[in-house]
Amino acid sequence: MTERARAEVGSIVGGLHLQVSKLLLGALIAAVAATGALIITVVAGLPPAHPPPPAPGTMPPPPPLTSLAVFPVVTGLFVLAWLAVVVAFSRDQILRRIEQLRAPAADQRQLDQLIVELRAQLAVDRERELQVLEERIAELTEEYGEQRETDGYLNGMRVATGEGPVEANVHSIRRTPPQR
Repeated sequence: MTERARAEVGSIVGGLHLQVSKLLLGALIAAVAATGALIITVVAGLPPAHPPPPAPGTMPPPPPLTSLAVFPVVTGLFVLAWLAVVVAFSRDQILRRIEQLRAPAADQRQLDQLIVELRAQLAVDRERELQVLEERIAELTEEYGEQRETDGYLNGMRVATGEGPVEANVHSIRRTPPQR
């Protein structure tokens, strides 16, 4: 197990022996940094309590600018960083438990066989999920194509009968520049 280089922080907290791996340590550092960034973003993004009232006869000042794009990004990093900590901690606990089971196991081959069976079962499950996903994508693509074909047919029939074509509900992403 030397390839899983561990920084042994052998602290016993309430009967729980923690072995902090490099992955867990890196995830913890990233999570603490993301927490600090989130706190700073929230504090810096808060608008002032009450702006002073405008002078008589003048326009009120514009509303304060808020960094709307930064807050969701920092919040996402915060969630992902702490999720990585939970996953790394769980991974370390599972590997530690496997090591404990492996040491006194009388029949090492039986444990290896169980691991091989588990990997095979996971591969079969993954293949089955991919097949279901492929079928669903094909079904949705076919349904979309049929809907487009039906819309085109109905629009053509409206034009042929003299009714004008129904105006499409299509909006330009970019605004057209004003004519000067």
